[in-house]
Amino acid sequence: MDIIPATVDLYRLELEYREGLASALDAVVPPEWPPEQVTREVIEEFIARMMTEPGRMSGFYWVLRGDGSCSRILIGSGGFLLHNDGVMELGYSVLPEWQGKGYTTEAVGILVDWAFTCAHARIIVACTYPHITGSIRVLEKNGFQVIGDGPLEGTIAYEKHRRSAR
Repeated sequence: MDIIPATVDLYRLELEYREGLASALDAVVPPEWPPEQVTREVIEEFIARMMTEPGRMSGFYWVLRGDGSCSRILIGSGGFLLHNDGVMELGYSVLPEWQGKGYTTEAVGILVDWAFTCAHARIIVACTYPHITGSIRVLEKNGFQVIGDGPLEGTIAYEKHRRSAR
């Protein structure tokens, strides 16, 4: 899997020119892209944050490598919001067709390693809903521990400290 850093230009292509995004990522962008949690408003917020608060938001596209008989394909995305004191908030989503196959666990592991080594995060936090068992498994497989209720009603919060980075 290739993890490709998102830029304002890539986010704009995602909103306005799917073929341009496919070309820039050198990957097929499936018709069902983006995942349902990644609305137009969310992408516009990403663009605004990247433009007004450089360095406080990092996004990444997840491209599954082709095996020779099939093309590279965009399957998910994720990223971080930087909070104070070295705390980074992780978010991620993957298209339904690619869930439950280990790709999200792999991508989150890569992102966590990046946050601890390149972005010098001290703690990574993530929130999910109790009924999204796949997301809970992804976090647990990557060494996150439950810390209590999340900031949104009905969510649970997880965290991972640098010392337990894999």
